[in-house]
Amino acid sequence: MGLVTKKSKGWELRQLTWTFISILAILPIPVHIFPFIMLSQAKKSKIRSWYATALILLMAEIALFASFVYFFGTLSQGMLLTLGGYVSSYIVGNGLLLSRAKPYLRRLELAEIRPLAWIPSASPKNLLQLPQATLDTPQLFVERLLHWRKEIDNKTIHQNIDRIIHLFQLLEQKDKMEAEKFLVRHSTIVSVLMKYDEIENSRLHNTVTVESKRKLEQVIVQAAAAIEQEVTNQIKLGILDVSAETDVYIQTLRNRNLLKE
Repeated sequence: MGLVTKKSKGWELRQLTWTFISILAILPIPVHIFPFIMLSQAKKSKIRSWYATALILLMAEIALFASFVYFFGTLSQGMLLTLGGYVSSYIVGNGLLLSRAKPYLRRLELAEIRPLAWIPSASPKNLLQLPQATLDTPQLFVERLLHWRKEIDNKTIHQNIDRIIHLFQLLEQKDKMEAEKFLVRHSTIVSVLMKYDEIENSRLHNTVTVESKRKLEQVIVQAAAAIEQEVTNQIKLGILDVSAETDVYIQTLRNRNLLKE
């Protein structure tokens, strides 16, 4: 398990390769490469504010390059300000890349589970404090489960969150309407995880908190079992539908004397 995601540390480092290259690329040739890396990360993670920031910094880099060309060959105040601007731009740009590493990795992790939708920003508040009507979407449901999986330090809960996500994916692939109903029926899971994390972060170790955490953990375990049964029932219904359809098909072939008894 990695530092930020449930993927391996090697996977996380590979995703941040260009961030590290940008940090090493101190000299602009003719501009720093971090704006282009920001644009790439914004596209992969589908975060609009990152796109805007990257474009602003890219324009700033182009302006600095134009200033460098204009003052080239002199040691004027303009050249010194240009060089200072390059240094400041390098620090700000790469500082932003580093600060965005965690949400970037989490978005990439989510992208491997389901297609991403564009979001305004990577702020946790943007994802976790939305109106209930907005929260009941497949992507945000999975995002919230992954978020609490990372925050909570409990392997049993981790395993059951993974199980719930997998089952939800199966259900969504089979019947999107049922998946939407699933979100309504099981939205309480997120609230349970939130409450567990709240108790865990209180760092209180007494009979009340221990018992509360045990009960909440049991709720997640039971929820995963119930969801598995729900998905199993849906698959069973699908098999019965297909079986009935194939029986009718075979009988039709026999009625037309196209199939021997």
